[in-house]
Amino acid sequence: MRTEVALLRLLKKLQSLEASRDRLAIAESLVVATLEILDARFALLHVFRATPSGYLTAPLAWAVAGGESATTNFDHLDVDETHLAAEPLLEECALAPSGVTTHKEEGGFVLGFAVGPQGCPVAVAEVHCNERPVDELCACVHELLAIYAEHVGLLDYAELDTLTRLNNRKTFDENFDRFIDLAQQAAHRREEHQTSEHEEDRHCWLAVVDIDKFKRINDSFGHLFGDEVLIRVADLLRKSFRGSDKLFRFGGEEFVILLRHVSATNTAHILERFRETVEKHEFPQVGQVTCSVGYARIDPTLSPAEILGHADDALYYGKENGRNQVQQFEELLKLGALKQAPAPMLDLQADIDELFK
Repeated sequence: MRTEVALLRLLKKLQSLEASRDRLAIAESLVVATLEILDARFALLHVFRATPSGYLTAPLAWAVAGGESATTNFDHLDVDETHLAAEPLLEECALAPSGVTTHKEEGGFVLGFAVGPQGCPVAVAEVHCNERPVDELCACVHELLAIYAEHVGLLDYAELDTLTRLNNRKTFDENFDRFIDLAQQAAHRREEHQTSEHEEDRHCWLAVVDIDKFKRINDSFGHLFGDEVLIRVADLLRKSFRGSDKLFRFGGEEFVILLRHVSATNTAHILERFRETVEKHEFPQVGQVTCSVGYARIDPTLSPAEILGHADDALYYGKENGRNQVQQFEELLKLGALKQAPAPMLDLQADIDELFK
């Protein structure tokens, strides 16, 4: 492809990238642009993470010559399976001062482009070409990826909690609406008998996590150590849940988790595993910290406020009955430990009846 044409395509892609807030759509658009600019056979964008044990990667989006492109869906994977040890090519690219590597392979060339600072990029693009692209085209792609990294950074600034780097409260409503839509679609498939036996019991869930006796931590050790507890709990949340689940800091010591397409049995296991992880973690200076968790199924026939209220009811039941436990709203209803609140209109009618007695 001529450099002038590549630059025109680059400008066109930049316009679409900067207008979007959908991270997966942006990633897919990015790999398609990379494929077109370099006239490549295949382009793949990896999420890249530096850990004490080495570099880990996970495929985020890819495109194939001929028009096929897609993003990764981690719904069926446990969190430990989503990231794999980085291949030598990607690790070399991450460490390269220029952020670009080129290797000859059978039938062509494979190029690596680091997205972000040397040694700790946020992503790496892997591109397979029949012929080695000219330097000007590689520079176009490198610039596009740099702008992508900057755009994602701006999204992070607007959407992430500054302390914990989890999603902030402002992003909750939009994400929750998507999960309610997913629950609605799943319910419709069940009604139409379009689900497999494996899918029949899988639902979307909302869980509320509250750090036990957090005020005492702040009062006893100071706010700096209190903030460290919040940061550590946020890290444990990230390690305990999948990329397709959504994690939020709601403010103070409260966190919210949106789980998608998980059976009731697995949901209970996942949340209990997280509770145990927090309990066993050694927090600096503070020592042991525990948390309480309340959760409820996302029922698309209910309002968001009602679903969140159900999870809150389960949470406060747990805190009032010993703390450091996981409670499910629907199970508490079955046991009679909680009572179903009347619908808002019924409350209003009851108030009217009382007024005119």
